[in-house]
Amino acid sequence: MRIAGFRSKTPVKTVQNKISTEDVMNSYMKDMEHRIKSNWLPADDNFRNKTVVSFQIMRDGTIKSSKVSESSGDKQFDTDAIKAVKQTGKVAPLPKNILDEYIDITFTFERVSYLVKKDRYDR
Repeated sequence: MRIAGFRSKTPVKTVQNKISTEDVMNSYMKDMEHRIKSNWLPADDNFRNKTVVSFQIMRDGTIKSSKVSESSGDKQFDTDAIKAVKQTGKVAPLPKNILDEYIDITFTFERVSYLVKKDRYDR
């Protein structure tokens, strides 16, 4: 699972204790990814799937407006991705140095499964 990006109007700057907005956002995004990933239970299959989901995180951490912005072509895989975002529901509030009321997130769910024939290794 990858976070394709986020969009904010707040410029990158260094705060008083020398921690940049970028460092704060990287930490915030890792935490958000962990929370969403813990709710993601895609069906077990032997295919490569990738779905991109867009949503907003409000100032208080509430997740809103989740939608598939790039379908995998597999309805169940897309549904599992949206379900993970909706089940997460809320993440940590936005960092104080982000001045916007919300940020836009583009989140990529990707799974690669391989079918290995057991008889190839039973020699």
